[in-house]
Amino acid sequence: MTRTINLTDFLRGLPRNFKVMMARNSLANFIVNMNPYNSLFIFALGASGTELGMLSSLGLAFSTLFSVLTGWMSDRGDKKSIFLVGAAVGVLVPLVYVLSPNLSWLAVAFILFGVSEGILQPAWQAMYANSVNDGSRGTVYGLANLFVMSPILFAGLAGGAVVSWFGGMDADGIRPLYYLQIVLSLSIVAFVWRYLTPPRRQGEPAPFSFSQMIADYREVLSIDGARSWVLMKSLGSITVGLVGPFWMVYASLVWEASAMAIAFMVTVRALTRIVLSPFVGRLTDMYGRKKLIIGGRLMMYLSAVIFLWGGGGWLLLLAWLLMGMNDATNVAWQAKEVELVGSHQRARMTALSMGAFHLLAVPASLLGGYLWDHVGYLAPFIFMIVVDGLVRMPMIIKYIPEAGYDELNSKKDDSGLFTD
Repeated sequence: MTRTINLTDFLRGLPRNFKVMMARNSLANFIVNMNPYNSLFIFALGASGTELGMLSSLGLAFSTLFSVLTGWMSDRGDKKSIFLVGAAVGVLVPLVYVLSPNLSWLAVAFILFGVSEGILQPAWQAMYANSVNDGSRGTVYGLANLFVMSPILFAGLAGGAVVSWFGGMDADGIRPLYYLQIVLSLSIVAFVWRYLTPPRRQGEPAPFSFSQMIADYREVLSIDGARSWVLMKSLGSITVGLVGPFWMVYASLVWEASAMAIAFMVTVRALTRIVLSPFVGRLTDMYGRKKLIIGGRLMMYLSAVIFLWGGGGWLLLLAWLLMGMNDATNVAWQAKEVELVGSHQRARMTALSMGAFHLLAVPASLLGGYLWDHVGYLAPFIFMIVVDGLVRMPMIIKYIPEAGYDELNSKKDDSGLFTD
């Protein structure tokens, strides 16, 4: 049963670890969203669409490999230490961009990014999910997003101002953003190391063995809803892997969007998500995860139509406002994924979800680059909409249960908001 809580009660009731995790997520969101020009930087160094797809595939392949390994380790070991290792590797990514004199260096940056994400995401997502009770997860995630997502409002504008100050959307104008990302990424590592208390272990410690790891992953995949979710997420790579690198390039090349126009797009999208997240989180707990997931996806399809065929100008902002509405439903996606399994299995579930997602993203990135270069700028986007709308969403409707693992197995009497 969903509780009515206000913002003051929420802030007063926050456990220490959850405050630390919210602060880290806030800064991480700022770091990512201050630089929506990454693809443009790579093109400025001479990359073609196919080469950009190949670089993206390289990073995704390493992310898949490391997520499967560290997801198992996280469920049986020290999640904080594993996260810190991944975050430390992540600091090296913007450093490589700073030092890159040409395109060939960027392969190292994509490899390091994949390794970092593969190490830190399963551990972090499990810690974040296990700190919140299932019955209130949508509401808590939605309220937390008010604070976690707020820095994005300033990130895009700050990044756009820096790029404009240093000469515009060429390599020299974008490179200073990577210096800022290095400093801020180091501060995340130091902050989490100092203030996050290692959470209690959810699974029994065990020495590493491939046979045990395979057995533990089979345990997760034996759950019907989890198995269907992993298959559905594997097709989700078509959404990001195919078109992810090309949104802002399309806006710049086709609609002649300036650096500040792109920055305002990022800001409008973030503001929409922030404002709607508490409301959507509440609806998620009241009416179910699946309804909100499908509703958000409809907003995304409409956004893509306006973005691709609307004619540019202010319609780019409208398209990104609708994309922000879809983003707000991420609380439903996050809640559904972790609730399909028990608390002792959530790092593995995140690893399987990431691994499946990235597995097809490797060939999808190559396909996206090929379609961009040889068929037309619209081709990757059309392919994405068809696969997502006609294959993935029907899978969610038919095969993903609305009830969570603990509810189905009657293992937990949800009380309060947090487990701490």
